[in-house]
Amino acid sequence: MTVSRVSTNRLALPAWSSAVAAVAGFVSLLATYWDDAWHTDLGRDDATIAPHLLLYGSVAVAGVVVAWWGVRALLITRSLPTVLRYGPVMVAAIAGAATLAAAPLDAAWHTAFGRDAVLWSPPHMLVVLASSAMVLGIAAGARGSRSGLPEAALAGLFLGGLMMSVLEYETDVPQFSEVLYLPVALVAGLSAAVVARRLVPGRAPVTTMVAVYVVVRIATIAVLAAMGRTTPEVPVAVLGLGLLDLPWRTTLQRYSAAAAAMSALALTTAATGLSERPVSAVAVVAVPVMAVFLASVLLDRPRSTPMAATISVVLAGAISLAAPMPGASAHDPGQGESAGAVTVGGRSDGNGRLELSVEVPDTCADLTPVRITARRAGTTVFGPLGAMEKCRFTGTVTVPDDGRWFVYAEFLTGGGPLEVWLPLIADQSDTVGEARHLYRPAEATAATRGAQVGAAIGIYAVGAGLLGAAAFVFARRSRVRRF
Repeated sequence: MTVSRVSTNRLALPAWSSAVAAVAGFVSLLATYWDDAWHTDLGRDDATIAPHLLLYGSVAVAGVVVAWWGVRALLITRSLPTVLRYGPVMVAAIAGAATLAAAPLDAAWHTAFGRDAVLWSPPHMLVVLASSAMVLGIAAGARGSRSGLPEAALAGLFLGGLMMSVLEYETDVPQFSEVLYLPVALVAGLSAAVVARRLVPGRAPVTTMVAVYVVVRIATIAVLAAMGRTTPEVPVAVLGLGLLDLPWRTTLQRYSAAAAAMSALALTTAATGLSERPVSAVAVVAVPVMAVFLASVLLDRPRSTPMAATISVVLAGAISLAAPMPGASAHDPGQGESAGAVTVGGRSDGNGRLELSVEVPDTCADLTPVRITARRAGTTVFGPLGAMEKCRFTGTVTVPDDGRWFVYAEFLTGGGPLEVWLPLIADQSDTVGEARHLYRPAEATAATRGAQVGAAIGIYAVGAGLLGAAAFVFARRSRVRRF
């Protein structure tokens, strides 16, 4: 028996089941933001912290839905080969398994290469890519509903999954150059919009998707605020995707209008202080994107679409090449073996001057202060660190930009370097004090660098392959009927 001989609708995932998977997915988004806030506010921790358990549990619930779907398809077809050839359920199952497998893989990665807190590390990005592929597989095989709510939820979840790639930027803990925020957000948003236009019924599928996502993000902000944790920003830029629902003359105009609107909103939030990104970093990409849209409108004449597209792409490329694009390198060196607990105090004067103090409860005869290091978005600034009385060390550093900086106190011992850090906001006057671990920074060595690069390439390839396979399966789905 083949899939073609079995009604695809009979094999489709019932709408209520896709709704359950979507709700579980939204819980996983909340857990991910909670996890990010946990690492920022409390430091790195082990695999059994509450956000991790909520994340694994919610993904497991979605996995149970997919497993039930596969069993149901097997009972209908009574043929395992037929089920194995049914693309949606297989993509969702494999992607779900990869998402769950990322947890032990992440633990192994930390054991081998250090406990980093970088979202773009290979195991973390495997979660982003594989979970997005899982959602796309479910969407490809989900039965249409009368209300359209399950479809809207899946589209909103897919947007949320892809936007996880800029989570660190939207929670004010950027690891890489802030120039990268807008292009990554544009790729995520426009890709999700393509899915929404094929999946969500009604006249405004993209607006519906964005509304679902924004509501979930606002609810996440409320929950984290109630916990007293760091909250993400309101995702203002994604509102620009709604322009896709307007009746544009060409596809180029449709998508360039949405990209230009996202860019304009990103510029506005940076200029007004609603986000901590520098206007200059956003403008590097926003200006050429808006130029593409203007070119597509001004050159819109009969039979001129190919010329408009060509000129627009050349214009965008020329402006992008003319603008400086800093290299991308994460600022978090990773956390290795603990050398004991210390008391760390931090103070910001609200004008860029950051102070860090470290008190060691036991003997510190072997502890030599080296410097204070402040890191944000690939920028590193150094300051002096001196020894005070009774194993107390103090140092200050002045940083050039606003926003949250990770401030490290660095030491040397006979056993090698040690460090401890606190997050401090440069443009807000504040004083904090915490008990944290003095630890050995994790650094790649000649013996591990090759293995780390090879493993990273392999993990990224698996994630990208899963998302590509899911996109292929979803592309074969029939378009929804517009009303």
